[in-house]
Amino acid sequence: MSKKILLTFAGNTDPTRGEHDGPIIHICRYYKPDNIYLILTKEMEERDEEPHNIYERAIKENLKNYNPEIIRIKTGIKDAHHFDIYFSWIYETFEIIKKENKDAEIYLNMTSGTSQMTINLLMYYIDSLDLNLIPIQVETYKKQSNQSEENNKTVDKNYDVEAEAICNLDNEEKTRTYRIVEPDLKKYSRILTKNQIEKLLEQYKYEAISELLKRNIFDKNLELNTLVNFAIERTNLKGLDCNKKLNSLNNKDYNKLYYFTKDKNITRIPDWYQIVDFFSLANIKQKTQDISTYTLMLEPIIVKIYLSILKDLMGKNLDELFRKDSHGYKVELKRLEEDLKEMIKKDLKREYLKDDTNISTSVLASIIKYYLKKENNIEVNYFTSLAETLAKMKTVRNTLAHELKSISREDFNKESETTVEQINSKILDFFNKFYTSLGYKKEMVEIYDNINKEIVKLLK
Repeated sequence: MSKKILLTFAGNTDPTRGEHDGPIIHICRYYKPDNIYLILTKEMEERDEEPHNIYERAIKENLKNYNPEIIRIKTGIKDAHHFDIYFSWIYETFEIIKKENKDAEIYLNMTSGTSQMTINLLMYYIDSLDLNLIPIQVETYKKQSNQSEENNKTVDKNYDVEAEAICNLDNEEKTRTYRIVEPDLKKYSRILTKNQIEKLLEQYKYEAISELLKRNIFDKNLELNTLVNFAIERTNLKGLDCNKKLNSLNNKDYNKLYYFTKDKNITRIPDWYQIVDFFSLANIKQKTQDISTYTLMLEPIIVKIYLSILKDLMGKNLDELFRKDSHGYKVELKRLEEDLKEMIKKDLKREYLKDDTNISTSVLASIIKYYLKKENNIEVNYFTSLAETLAKMKTVRNTLAHELKSISREDFNKESETTVEQINSKILDFFNKFYTSLGYKKEMVEIYDNINKEIVKLLK
């Protein structure tokens, strides 16, 4: 069993009051902590000094056969009403506990002491990540405030420990009523953290959310962590391995979130889906105003789209049309028809073509148009419009690739003479028109927003 520790201030309701346990004794009676860290102001130090020791003696007199180790934290604080003089003492005390008993159950007495003391404890509790803290409230035997007149009688050095123990009705089982309450103080932390997480979701900052969830303050914290880690793996393009996390949750509401499919027997992902998945990642970049990253991601997406058109929609054998090496496809002029080479030179406004060059969006666009026209394909006008729109972002992409600069949405729109929205609209329309028959659904592009909605539901 883990060690039990009580951290407490000493207050005017301790050790006993009105023939009943004060908070410290009552917590000890119920939980039997192994160690008690007793934080004392100057006034309480004087009550507890030798030979009086009223707090330690009272604990042992009222709770026979119970002998905890009591560690006194003598603060020397005289102005007990000040807010800002307690936190450093609380912090240093917890640092001692961390070094010696990090895995212990640590009970926090939220009743003894002034409001300034308990508020400082509450602040530490809300911010703590790495300790098992359990706040404890002790009700009075009459369910009245601890600030009531009876409960505020002065306790001084003359407090008769033995006589008060004899009169303590809580020492008799037949007259004892446990008054322990474990208040849900994490609600304060939940409200603050919930607001932080919702703001981070707007920016799709899942790593930062994962750090906040280490507080373990939500009822469904494990499920939240699982969803957030699923999102992190998706943004890192981990593929089908991501689905293992959702499988463990066994929640049908998450079926639309799976990477490609819920079917565990499928191990190969089609090219078209990888294109859609990469575009969904680029899309959240533009949503968060990271237009530079969005633009740089578009280039390989468009290349993949054009290769998909040739392979999946036109039935071309890419390995016959191009030469492939470890870096991808390259243009090999001897494989191209003469009319096609002439069309490429015309579209690129060049007098000659270089051999063995990396394939580009402009070359691919010419090749697609060439075969569409040659085969009298009715989609030639559709593709021409698509290619013309996508080509407009080329100047912006070239600027970013060769200059150390960041661009705004307005910069993109001005330099490209189109808009991010028009680019996205063309790509999404293409997905819908040609990939729907292959299994495309718009929720594949909306994946991160759908993940966010499920996370928000769990935060409530």
